[in-house]
Amino acid sequence: MALSDKDLLSIQEARQMVLQAHEAQGIWAKASQAQVDRVCASMAEAAYLAAERLGRLAAEETGYGVPEHKKLKNEFGSKHIWESIKDVKTVGVIHHDAEKKIYEIAWPMGVVAGLIPSTNPTSTS
Repeated sequence: MALSDKDLLSIQEARQMVLQAHEAQGIWAKASQAQVDRVCASMAEAAYLAAERLGRLAAEETGYGVPEHKKLKNEFGSKHIWESIKDVKTVGVIHHDAEKKIYEIAWPMGVVAGLIPSTNPTSTS
């Protein structure tokens, strides 16, 4: 079965995104806790503010669910989840066991790729 031009374009776009993600990871790996927190807070706020629109679009695009329910799910999955984890340290020394002389050190890992299901991606991812 031959690939159509659309398929080839999709493959090329995916390759380009992977290259861009790799470049971004090199920058993100050096981020401080304050920078990580600022980015995550901004992402959560943007998602929260777009919750209604994204819920409506998800229901329209897939034909699944109730837009108002998607809005609530988006609000919870953005701002409320962020509020529950915002004080968790994720960069630098996150734990030190003086007795065992062990330090746990964390740093931003960069881009996480995933395949998003077609069933309301803004509400299930």
